[in-house]
Amino acid sequence: MAGRKIRRVLVVGAPFGDGHMRAAQAVGRLLRERNPDLDVAVEDVCVHLFRPLRLHRALRAAYRWSTSRLRGRPHHRLYQFASRWPGIVCGLSNLAFGRSTEKWLRRMMPDLVIATHPVAGYLCAHRLTGRGVPVIPLVTDSGPVNRIWFHGRYDRLLLTDPGTRDDAARALGPTSPVIVVGAPVLPALQARQQQAEARRRIGLDQRFTVLLTAGGAGLGQGVLAAALQLADSDLDVQLILNAGDNKALLARFRDLAAHRPFLVRGASDDFDVLLAACDLVIGKAGWFTLNEAAFSGRPTLIVDVVPGQEESNARAAEAARTARCVQPSEVVSWVRRYAHAPHLLRTDFAVDGPAEFVAGWPDRLANALSDLVTIADPPRVA
Repeated sequence: MAGRKIRRVLVVGAPFGDGHMRAAQAVGRLLRERNPDLDVAVEDVCVHLFRPLRLHRALRAAYRWSTSRLRGRPHHRLYQFASRWPGIVCGLSNLAFGRSTEKWLRRMMPDLVIATHPVAGYLCAHRLTGRGVPVIPLVTDSGPVNRIWFHGRYDRLLLTDPGTRDDAARALGPTSPVIVVGAPVLPALQARQQQAEARRRIGLDQRFTVLLTAGGAGLGQGVLAAALQLADSDLDVQLILNAGDNKALLARFRDLAAHRPFLVRGASDDFDVLLAACDLVIGKAGWFTLNEAAFSGRPTLIVDVVPGQEESNARAAEAARTARCVQPSEVVSWVRRYAHAPHLLRTDFAVDGPAEFVAGWPDRLANALSDLVTIADPPRVA
């Protein structure tokens, strides 16, 4: 890459869960804002692989089914297979979609690719071999991540969790730089909102508020079970029920709210406002939801863990003291504790330190890419 000017950056994710694309969007937004000379495209790779099938929608539906049925065992089996035999998964993906990926890359003509999904990264790296285009994965998981992240030849590897560093270094060897940048949280969260103002914006009172979120894909029976427990309790708290883009879960939440003053959201662009408005998050162990809550200074009660990567996410969040794993049947007692004494949230959870770490991701990403692209400092507010 010596002497080659980076003009076009492709940030590519995939539709499994929401963390991959949310990370891609945050990175793309940062690059556009701090380097106007760059042409930045943020894309879901699956949109371009087999258009007649609408592959991104089919894979999204398959992901939701595999994580929701039989306690997530179908997804867990696939996860284990990919980690044990990453070469087979990547090889089959290349066999099925390699040519369409190459055609798409020729149209896009990137000078740099940042991939927030392992198979997307592999396909781009494999099809750009010998063209002098660096492909850099940003690992959107925590702890000992799936080995498929390490199956490919990459310029460097960017991590969102310091706990992934040792495993990554062992897998890749000393020749590939491994750099911790932190989790790129929602761009809207960078402007910290006041809780009182956020509540006014969405029509809530100024009292203890709980956000129950099933993530962007609306996964997890535990979140629904926790909502049912709270709905049947005598707690005087406000509930925000976020179903993501799961229409069936949205319908269940609306049924719950039919005779109760609950705020219900489906796929929404105002998740930053929902986080700012609440005191406590109850949800599943999606790595980016956990980091977004930590960045906002909101502790999380984890009531659902998709088998596989989310088990590592939950352990990492508990180790950082930003979250606690509980059973849905226990949420009423926990919410009662914090509603009666909100100061105990700061006693039971770490708030400020983790938020500061997550907030530093733009500068760490700028340093990690400084030899390739310029990411300027943010403008100073007068």
